[in-house]
Amino acid sequence: MRYLLDTCALIWLGMGGGDLSANAKRRITVASSLHYSSISVWEIARLQKEGKVVIPVDAEEFLADLTELYGLSAIPPNDDIMLRAANLPDFHKDPADRIIIATALIRGMPIVTGDGKFSQYGVRTFC
Repeated sequence: MRYLLDTCALIWLGMGGGDLSANAKRRITVASSLHYSSISVWEIARLQKEGKVVIPVDAEEFLADLTELYGLSAIPPNDDIMLRAANLPDFHKDPADRIIIATALIRGMPIVTGDGKFSQYGVRTFC
């Protein structure tokens, strides 16, 4: 199974997985492939710069380490994803989360997320 990790799930995974459930950790371990939206790179760097998340290395190294450990691959937001994100119902106001949701919907992938609003869009979620 292929999974898309939202920004928080990426951070949790990179920080030892403490906020991920045992179910999420098991699914991540046996996944055929793990992905993240490139918007998460921007979010992690921004959160780190603003002091809202403390990661012992810079965002670039953090993601490089995760990619090496878990074989993650980035999904850049293309025109289809951006249009889908713009046209989603307004359950969720965060543009980055809307891009992640649109990515999952277009790619047919469940999202690893702790955000309950994601499921309002008909995307499968777990955390």
